[in-house]
Amino acid sequence: MNDSGTSGDTATAEMPREVADRAGRAWVAVPVESKVAHLKAGAVLGFRPAGEPDAEPIRTTVEFNSFRAAEFAIRTMSDKEIGRRLEWAKTDAGIH
Repeated sequence: MNDSGTSGDTATAEMPREVADRAGRAWVAVPVESKVAHLKAGAVLGFRPAGEPDAEPIRTTVEFNSFRAAEFAIRTMSDKEIGRRLEWAKTDAGIH
């Protein structure tokens, strides 16, 4: 079990998905537990600055039916798509 109380893939914990923004700053894509459709437990795609594991992640509107599904999607998302999602999340959060 991981810190969120869900069973996660150990490869995700050992090798977080890093993505650089347009300014070259490194971010880590993370699943963030959330209530999703029909108020069921799930996760959303989030990003936090690399090297700041305790930082509150910025959330996106990308929802997943489970924490595990979010982990899988983060691992398999294309570099172009994850970069686009990071830029949108930063814009929505007012981070430039």
